[in-house]
Amino acid sequence: ALHPTAKLIIDKHNAVHHIPKRLANEETNIIKRQFLAREAQLIKKFEVETCQKFDYSVWVTDIDRSAVLTPPDGSNNYAKSMVIPICANPSQVTPVIRKPNARRITFLGGLHWPPNAQGVLWFAEHVFPKVQAQVPDAILTAIGKNPPANLTGQGIEATGYVVDPMPYLAETAVFIVPLLAGGGMRVKILDAWSWGLPIVSTTIGAEGIEIKSGSDMLIADTAEDFARAVISILNNKALSQQLSRNGRQTVLEKYDWQTVYTAWDRVYQELFAIELAKIH
Repeated sequence: ALHPTAKLIIDKHNAVHHIPKRLANEETNIIKRQFLAREAQLIKKFEVETCQKFDYSVWVTDIDRSAVLTPPDGSNNYAKSMVIPICANPSQVTPVIRKPNARRITFLGGLHWPPNAQGVLWFAEHVFPKVQAQVPDAILTAIGKNPPANLTGQGIEATGYVVDPMPYLAETAVFIVPLLAGGGMRVKILDAWSWGLPIVSTTIGAEGIEIKSGSDMLIADTAEDFARAVISILNNKALSQQLSRNGRQTVLEKYDWQTVYTAWDRVYQELFAIELAKIH
């Protein structure tokens, strides 16, 4: 049993209601769209009520924190919360040595997860044909368990779960994060930066991550813009090298857990200070 004076901290990896809400925004079936929208409302209510039961909350992005801790009346619990981003261990990761003439466009992530499946299907249907029209030898590779049955077509391969993705990454020219839904942070971006892979992402895909679009990553939100970004990396070695170099520098400077996670000490110190103030 918990000690009666124990302080409870909730570690929120995302604002969960964002996921069905954003899936609803892209859903063409009206019944599914209404169902997802209703689910989003119920989940948000649950999230707000749950967070109120804790003494402190920690979030991976301020977008998620704002979505839950700011109710309609304008009050909030920001004074008892902190944003600590998900981090990687980039200093212990060796950049991938990529083949010089790679034409592989790689997606990496569990495809049983609806936002991942939705995003890669959108890319395969709406973006990849535009890429193929300009770069006929381009290959789309989706690495992740339980790929959708309709993820097929000329130049498309779905590998399923792969124990060691390194052989694929060595042939990767562009790492894509074409997400249209989701919440929290995409760890796959931190991993790709650590590996030194050039990235193209949607705004939602890169949400919560400090980026410099055009410097350490390319951001694109329409099929046309996404295709243009992918093609530009495939056809421009200097741009590819720049994104690779700057992306790895970003993760080393901003998302190394050995530096960032010291913020947890401040969480405990704040709670301790509150209790100490009560005594005095």
